[in-house]
Amino acid sequence: MRHRTISRQATMTTSSSTENLPRVLIVKRPAAMAVFGDRFVASTKFEILKAFESPLPLPEFLANHSDSVSVVIAHVAAPVTTDLIRLLPNLRFVGTTSAGVDHVDLVECRHCGISVANAGSSFSEDVVIGKK
Repeated sequence: MRHRTISRQATMTTSSSTENLPRVLIVKRPAAMAVFGDRFVASTKFEILKAFESPLPLPEFLANHSDSVSVVIAHVAAPVTTDLIRLLPNLRFVGTTSAGVDHVDLVECRHCGISVANAGSSFSEDVVIGKK
């Protein structure tokens, strides 16, 4: 697998094995990435586009990748607005890193046929304490 460095902070995978994978956009670094690093989003089933590591301003980053993004991972610091949804014509799913979805424009998602899921009870007391 080759990597093309586009800055000290951002590396894009350029392997042909990732060209047909679904692309997942993360606009701002989720808190879990501070703890787990790239293991938080590591997968062989999709390609992660980390806008927060790009040297490009967000509008330019989105212009370069808008047609290829099918999933957005969102948290409250990076709301999924009507404007963002309209920039991503192939968006099919929004997953939040929180229990709530107040930062996602649900009306626009419904209008565009985009599925939305939250973190559910992953932040419940039982999970935090480690009960089963």
